[in-house]
Amino acid sequence: MKRVLRGLTAAAVFAVAFGCAGARAGNASPGLPASDLSRYAEPGAVVLAIRTGVRAAGGKVRLLGYDDPAAFLERATVKYDALVNADGVAVIPLHGLHKGQYAFLAYYDENGDGKLNRNALGRPKEPYGFSNDVRPKLHKPHFNDVKVDVAPGEVIVLTLRD
Repeated sequence: MKRVLRGLTAAAVFAVAFGCAGARAGNASPGLPASDLSRYAEPGAVVLAIRTGVRAAGGKVRLLGYDDPAAFLERATVKYDALVNADGVAVIPLHGLHKGQYAFLAYYDENGDGKLNRNALGRPKEPYGFSNDVRPKLHKPHFNDVKVDVAPGEVIVLTLRD
């Protein structure tokens, strides 16, 4: 299911090669429903609302965005950090992001080292999520699977999973 909220009012508006994605024990609930995240919309910006489950407020989420299929997971066009709020959501307004197709990856930087840490098999050790809620299985995802159409006036929702 595409995780883009459209049709917001003018006052409302616009987050790796993993190998196999395994879930750790204690997987957190995704938190607020996507429909509740439209309140984070801002005029003139694309907003990424990244649900972190029950992560502590103040923790850091990193967002990488790609607009070029050839550079996907290699050279990000968009790089931002955001702190998790009391609702368990990291909100990142992207002002000046041009209308088009982007693929997003977000992760919760548990140890604050600025990297998505992985185990010896290449599996993420920190919670992560792709746009379109893509969950890679035996290979890294493709740009076409992860891409979403964005334009000012939208909220893109990503959900981090362990």
